This record gives sequence, C-alpha cells and structure tokens, in this order.
Amino acid sequence: MHFSSLAADNLREYMSYAISMSGGMVRKVGNLILTINGHPNSSFNYVFSTDGTYEECEQSARNVLDYLEKEKIDTTWVVDSHTKEFGRTVDKLGFTTPTVVKKAFMKIQMHAHTRNHGSNLVLEAVSTDSALTELDCMASKIFYCNMNDLAILLKGMVRHQPSNLRFFLAKLHGATVGLCGMYVRNQVVGLYSDGVLPEYRNMGIASDMVLQRLEMARELYRCRYAVAQCVRQSVDLYRRLGFRMTGNLSLYASLMA
Repeated sequence: MHFSSLAADNLREYMSYAISMSGGMVRKVGNLILTINGHPNSSFNYVFSTDGTYEECEQSARNVLDYLEKEKIDTTWVVDSHTKEFGRTVDKLGFTTPTVVKKAFMKIQMHAHTRNHGSNLVLEAVSTDSALTELDCMASKIFYCNMNDLAILLKGMVRHQPSNLRFFLAKLHGATVGLCGMYVRNQVVGLYSDGVLPEYRNMGIASDMVLQRLEMARELYRCRYAVAQCVRQSVDLYRRLGFRMTGNLSLYASLMA
C-alpha cells in the first residue's frame, strides 16, 4: 500500500460506489475509469486512472475524449502527483490550468481522544429525502455548485442507507451551519465536502466536524487511516489536527457540454 495514493484511491472508490448506487454510469475504458453523475455538466463527472503504461494511458484517454465529445459531457480529470504516466498523457493532450488540491493523510491512533466533547455541534446523518434536499441546498450555498448535483449523487445513499457512506448536516443549537461526508473502504476513511456557512466560520466548527468523523471512523469502523483532499484554505486546519500532506491532486476540467 502506497500512503500517497490513498486519497486518490478513496476518492475514485467513493465516486464509483455512490454513482453506481444512484443509477449513474461507471465505465472502464482501458486503464481509465469514467464516472458520470446523471447529467452532462455535473460537478461529479470524473475521469480516474488506474495502473497502466504510458501508451495504454494515451490510447485510453483518446478513447474517453472521443466519447465525451460525442456525448457532450463535462468531466474533471484527476491526476495524482505520483502517477507520472497519466500526468504525461494529459499534458500531451493539451490539458492546462488545473485546480490543485493537497492530499492529506493521517494514521489514526486507536486509543486517542479526538473529539471535543464540550462542543455543542451535532452531526445529523442524512437519511431522508427532505434531509437530502436540505444538504443539497446547503452545498449550493457553500460550494456554489449546481442545485441537485449532490442530491443526484447521494439519492442511492438515502434509498439504501449503506453503512460505509454517510453524509451529515452540521447543526449548532438547532440551526444548520454546515455539511460534511465520509466514505470508508479497507479501513481507510475519506473525509469529504467539509463546508460551513460564512456567518459561522472561525468558530471551530470545521475542526470539530473533522474530529467527530475521525471518532466515528475509529470506533465504528476500526479505520487505521484517514485521508482528505484539501483546498488551500483547509490545509492549515488539517495540519493542526495531525494530518500530513503527501502530494497533490491536479484536477483538469474538460468542458464538452
């Protein structure tokens, strides 16, 4: 197991799992995996790489691009900093100006007391259609994503309520102040969609959301490792909580819709 690859692996498995469960499309093209979240301009349409030679990467990527252009589908191509062949491929195909996020990694201490038990923050699991609608609305306010994007991705989660994929509304004194999610696979927990409304920031809420999910991962799932993808604003927060950065994920937009 390569610790540096855990964040990208967990993201790929999370997207494949959620989209399959919600009736979207997951397709393997050579050594690439294409996940389509129900509509052409979804923020959750991705292209991921798996192991393969440079020649296989290039041919697979050209086949994927032909398909996306024909079907007029927007996607994000996820390039891990340690997957050199895929990085060379996207460079050759003319992809430029990626959004770069940091890969965060932590080895979870099995006997640590992580959560701030004096906090009044409650993570309320999303398990109904009405809660999913509220989650989707919160995501559009915080992340400026398309309305219904997160609802389409997670409708299968609400319908089937799997144990290893959970999203939460963060509530403080009864008011919804943010959202977050987690996906568990092979004793690795991925932390996703950390978001707090602007008027509630700088109150320790983001830190507490991370700590509460780490406690769940340790106590409910016996996870050994935690990973996340950090935008610039969250890198210092994750470092303060004991994560270390293990490289970059470069996210290249391919606009076809």
